[in-house]
Amino acid sequence: MKTLRFWIISLICFTMFGIIFSTLTSSYFVTKESLIENSLEQNRVYSMKLAQMSDEAFSYMQNNLEARKSDVVKHMDNPIIITSILEQLNISGKNFNSLSVINNQGIVIATTPNLGIVGNKITSSGVNEARARKEAFISKPYYAQTGRLLILITTPLFGDSGEYLGMLNGTVYLEEGNFLHNILAEHYSEDGSYVFVVDTDGTLIYHPDKVRIGQSVETNLVVQKLMQEKSGALQLDNTQGQNFLAGYTYIEKSDWGVVSQTPFSSAVKPLTGIMFTIFTISLPLILIIIVIAFYVSTKLASPLRKLAIYTMRGKDDHELSFDIPTWYFEAKQLTETIDNYRKKQEETVDIMKALSVTDSLTGLKNRRYADYLLDELVNNNIAFSLIMIDIDHFKKVNDEFGHLAGDQVLHFVSKSLKNICSDQEECIRLGGEEFIIILPKKVIQEAYILGERLRKTVEDSLPPIHKKITISLGVGEYKPGENINEIMHRVDLALYEAKSNGRNITIMAT
Repeated sequence: MKTLRFWIISLICFTMFGIIFSTLTSSYFVTKESLIENSLEQNRVYSMKLAQMSDEAFSYMQNNLEARKSDVVKHMDNPIIITSILEQLNISGKNFNSLSVINNQGIVIATTPNLGIVGNKITSSGVNEARARKEAFISKPYYAQTGRLLILITTPLFGDSGEYLGMLNGTVYLEEGNFLHNILAEHYSEDGSYVFVVDTDGTLIYHPDKVRIGQSVETNLVVQKLMQEKSGALQLDNTQGQNFLAGYTYIEKSDWGVVSQTPFSSAVKPLTGIMFTIFTISLPLILIIIVIAFYVSTKLASPLRKLAIYTMRGKDDHELSFDIPTWYFEAKQLTETIDNYRKKQEETVDIMKALSVTDSLTGLKNRRYADYLLDELVNNNIAFSLIMIDIDHFKKVNDEFGHLAGDQVLHFVSKSLKNICSDQEECIRLGGEEFIIILPKKVIQEAYILGERLRKTVEDSLPPIHKKITISLGVGEYKPGENINEIMHRVDLALYEAKSNGRNITIMAT
């Protein structure tokens, strides 16, 4: 028959291993979810930054064309001068693979470099569309008469009386070295992460594997989102059946989309090492507890063991006479030991949960907490307002002062948020330089006043980089029946309007 000490040790070990198992299990799923969300967020922010870089490149290229079109118009009858203008533009622009001027009949007047098509009439789809539209635009990919797959960036040419004279064009060869390659080619990682670009029809414009450029990937779920002019992040199987965590951003100027994605297996690869580390750290504690349990169980069972021996030998054996503590006392001590251990483990789990909703850089709550709080407010139909904040020209801070200074600026803005907001208002860092403030039971006017106070505080304060920084804000109020995406989208549009209107202002969402 098993002894009391055996059952006590068994109970303690069963409880201990149960807690350890549940802790490891919860840690596994929480850590896995955190790794996935972090990868999605990193890819989303990364795709957004690459999209901004591409958008800025397009603006720069179009501005270069606009700046020289008046010179071209003045010399439409002199191909030699126009060629010289194109050569100068090619040197200053750098992003074009070739430049050309085509008259209103579709005949090439001049090119740089010399493509051997001067005097020819061009009937390609891009040129025909440009002649028909008579406006500045970026074409879809098409094969030119030279056999190259390219896009056309064009601006129309008009005479003094408004007559259409032709067009000034810049081309980007998609299958050769181009500005997209310069921006995106370095963003390939050994873990299988890479970036690709598609147009509005789901055709690959850029891909690390040049063989795939020009292929249609419209069945890809991320590409379908981009074709709907959406941005975000999600987990999916790509057209080749591989599981990826992808962030995607729509480029409004060109109707293109940038996708940054990481293989799912690479994103969760650290999970095994993390769980092994947790187990390794826990193992000494497990061994120590087993030793202690054996000792304590002997002490706890000793009185009952003596009592059992006493009853077996008979009451007349006075050699075994002793005072035996009550069973309740011993059971109470055992219960308290287990209960104290349980509480310690629960506190550890609570700490882990708190860390999972806290931004490690600023100490503010993170996006996971924002999603949880917004779900609670919307599901319980609680009125609230929302302030979305973006640090103006934050990329310039990183470029000029370094990422450490950028982190200091994020700390500075975070501290400003905490100083302005009350305990009832939640300050959250979404990621990168984006923050939100959630104001339960506050109307939009109150949110606007708070936002203005924050904006002026940041503007009037001296940040760690000793250079003035500003913030742009979008403010919105929850409308009954709205979902989270809808209010976030409205406030994001207000923030976009604030940045478009010169930054350092607060705009209320409609």
